[in-house]
Amino acid sequence: MQIRRSIVGAILQTFLLTTILTGCIGAYNPGLISHGNPGIVPSVETVVADPTETTQLVVPMGTAAPTETSTPEPSPTADTRPLPEDWFQWPIIPTLSPSMVEVYLQGVEMGNDPHHFSKAGDCQNVPGMFMGLFDIPDFYTLSASQAHLQETIDFYAGSFGRDSIAVKGGFTFPALFSPLRADPTQCGPGETPLECELRIWDPTFLIVSMELPFSGRTSETYEEYLTQVVEYALDHGIVPILTTKADNIEQDYSINQSIARVAYAYDVPMINFWLAVQGLPNRGIDIEDTLFPGFHTSGAARRVRSYDVLQTLDDFLRIVRPLLPPE
Repeated sequence: MQIRRSIVGAILQTFLLTTILTGCIGAYNPGLISHGNPGIVPSVETVVADPTETTQLVVPMGTAAPTETSTPEPSPTADTRPLPEDWFQWPIIPTLSPSMVEVYLQGVEMGNDPHHFSKAGDCQNVPGMFMGLFDIPDFYTLSASQAHLQETIDFYAGSFGRDSIAVKGGFTFPALFSPLRADPTQCGPGETPLECELRIWDPTFLIVSMELPFSGRTSETYEEYLTQVVEYALDHGIVPILTTKADNIEQDYSINQSIARVAYAYDVPMINFWLAVQGLPNRGIDIEDTLFPGFHTSGAARRVRSYDVLQTLDDFLRIVRPLLPPE
């Protein structure tokens, strides 16, 4: 097992270095990219003391104060969650709702592996761009305040650097549902990349991050596809973890709001990656990338994203692990 781990680590280390140096290549529509323009930011003030610290948002001056109304009758089922239209103020690290804890435990009973999570997305989600470093000890460091994360890294070892069948450069949402895009060496006849990945790996969490534009993509079609992914995961006892995106190639942040709408409708967690990178240069976008300008995130943003997702997994694991049967 140790020899096998060393071989896998060496292969992954070579892949990480190659990916970092060359970037990721996939089909896209360059006409949709805003060249060097980070876009219009929602009307909030961003206060950042340090790019590595949590970003704080302040509601702009002049916001109308709530008027006095009669106190409503207390309701034990009152929904106090932030609304989708306020997605830019959602926290970076989400919470795991009781309904998702129930889904998680049902999934474990169905045979999902508590030590596995999967990823579904485009080129910015391959191991060399996202989380693969946590399967190579020499590639990451944890500060004193992050030391607790090592337990989670050990718990999910093998998932970070794994090549998910539902992740590939050039993948779009339609590709996840196309049997033609599945790996024929691992997937059955007629099986889609999403179906194949979840069948083979049996994860308890599915990180969904699809940023690459596709023909006919609007916030409405994006939302429809994302809803299908979420419903499929939930039907299989898998908790989807959604993330907002850093870019704004649609020029109105409508896709981030669509992501928030799906998260809200299904009570699934959403990592606010957009908020996490607001204190970084160019809001986390690599404007020096001449191949895909305005789309790829910077190295700093990729590190922020990897650590934020790790922190999310750590928070969730501390909730569900005491509820798992003894190993």
